[in-house]
Parts: sequence; C-alpha cells; structure tokens
Amino acid sequence: MATVSMADKAKAKADSLIDEAEIATSASAGDVQAELENLRRDIAALTQTLASFGTGKFKEASNRASQLGAEAADASAQYVESARSSLISAEQDLEAHIRNKPLQAIAIAAGVGFVAALLSRR
Repeated sequence: MATVSMADKAKAKADSLIDEAEIATSASAGDVQAELENLRRDIAALTQTLASFGTGKFKEASNRASQLGAEAADASAQYVESARSSLISAEQDLEAHIRNKPLQAIAIAAGVGFVAALLSRR
C-alpha cells in the first residue's frame, strides 16, 4: 500500500511538473517572440550601420583613386616633358656635331646606309 501511495504522489508531482512546464512554455513562447522582435530590430539597425559604413568606405576609396589618378597623370606629364627636353637636347647636340664635322657626319651616314642596305637584302 505504501507503493501505491508513492505512485500516486509521483503521478501528482509529474502532473504538477507538466502543468508548470506548460505555463513556462507559454510564457517562454511570448518571451521568445519578444526576443525575436528585438533581434529583428537589432539586425535592421546593424544592416543600416553596415550600409552607411560601406557607403563611407566606397566614397573614401573613390576619392583616393581619384587622387592617385591625378598624381599619376601629373607624373606622366612630367616624364613626357623630361623626355621631350632630352630629345630636344640630343637633337641640338647632333646638329652642332654635324655643323662642326660635316665630312665625318656624311661618312657615318653613308656607313649606316650601307649596313642598312646589307641587312635589308637578307
């Protein structure tokens, strides 16, 4: 008889625990819904923050690329001007050399022409 009463007590305790679990489950379902809503808001705010951060980084990268492009254009212009100056200087030096030694210049030109003719025959 003691086992029946223990069994009844165990059953009553189990029923009590089941009722508490159902109450806790319904309460926790509401909590879960509230937490999900909070999570949705947090995700939306995070998405907006990331979007604004990405836009800022894109603008920063765009500005840097424009700056680098301008610097490259300036450097190219300087190199072109330097090359132009070098060519003008070499032309002037060659012209001065030809004026000072015209026979030597004619002999060199004839030699270069002869070599070019030999190379073009082959």
